[in-house]
Amino acid sequence: VLRSHRFLCGRTSHPGGPSMLITDVQAVLLTTPYGVEGAHIDKRCACFVEVHTDEGVVGLGETYSGVYFPELSVQITEFFKPFLLGRDITNPNKAYRDCYWVSSYAGRSGPTVMVLGAIECALWDALGQYRGAPVHELLGGAVHERLPMYASGGVPHLSIPQLQDQARRVRDQGFHGFKMRANLFKYQPEVECERVAAVREALGPDRMLAMDAVQNFNLQPWSLKQIVRMLEMLEPHDLGWAEEFLPPFDPAPYAELRQMTSIPITGGEGITTFSTFEQWLRAGAFDIAQPDATIIGGIGEARRACEAAAARHTQVAMHVWGSAPTIAANYHLAFTQPNCIWLERPVMNNPLEDEMFIEPLPIADGHCLPPAGPGLGVRLTDELKAKYPYQPGSASLFG
Repeated sequence: VLRSHRFLCGRTSHPGGPSMLITDVQAVLLTTPYGVEGAHIDKRCACFVEVHTDEGVVGLGETYSGVYFPELSVQITEFFKPFLLGRDITNPNKAYRDCYWVSSYAGRSGPTVMVLGAIECALWDALGQYRGAPVHELLGGAVHERLPMYASGGVPHLSIPQLQDQARRVRDQGFHGFKMRANLFKYQPEVECERVAAVREALGPDRMLAMDAVQNFNLQPWSLKQIVRMLEMLEPHDLGWAEEFLPPFDPAPYAELRQMTSIPITGGEGITTFSTFEQWLRAGAFDIAQPDATIIGGIGEARRACEAAAARHTQVAMHVWGSAPTIAANYHLAFTQPNCIWLERPVMNNPLEDEMFIEPLPIADGHCLPPAGPGLGVRLTDELKAKYPYQPGSASLFG
């Protein structure tokens, strides 16, 4: 059986040039200090996947599953390794599909797909390095000269003065928007309205302000009537969108909510397959869709989600909540998608958001320009591995 899988996922050729073969696949767990003053956590774990090749090129990807079940992410990586060794890296899409088939009964969705996504991103990174081209060029080329960035923070444990301080900081740093979180467990529309009003005052009228209700974590999610009441109270504060005000289990209430409010409804970050994402788009669930390459199965699957959204005249704002490889994978893809309108940038003081970039992101006037370096433009050095050793139990509610 193993030999037949090796044949399925084994060496392939590519008409674009010579081959480069995979010699090893390794998962790396790290723990970093994390969070702003007043936040609910002070450290965070991450899982990165390195794809080594016979040319000495090492591709790097990240899986969002590393935040919540890091040790399992390592085991899933080890499961895929035998089906990747000896494979030519020049076709990441085929590698994804072959390995997805291998895991079909164990992982059609969820953590298996999320880890496979890190492997797929690492293959794109290796291919870009090998060809001396940024990943967005391998995907067909950038269609945006620049994209506006919004800062993502505002966690619910912050006091109103702390929220205002963060909003002023990101405004002064040039961000064109700010996203804050509601208290996901408590339905408190008056309190949330007070918090949003205070942030809007600090942010000013000319910056986009969004709210994320994070209802994917709420075991007793809010009802449609409760949500509509809260959104009616928030309307005077000109929200750019309302994100995950419903749990990510059924697209029908999302579609219904869209008809009940003038505030754009967004979501989709927690969907782990393109086929499911397409079902939500078909149901009319989103005004703005938010796929994430480190969750949905990699850059190729996220691209399919963006293209399906475009076919239904739906805009995209890529979800980004991770280290530099997560930022890079989603940004490179975003520049190739005409319907992408925003780039999310976390502002929770994760050192690996900056320290893993080979060159800083090209940012001007609150906009990001297409990165010019080969691959994803990220690296994981031995120094970083020694600096941030993994601490078991460092997973967290919000990541």
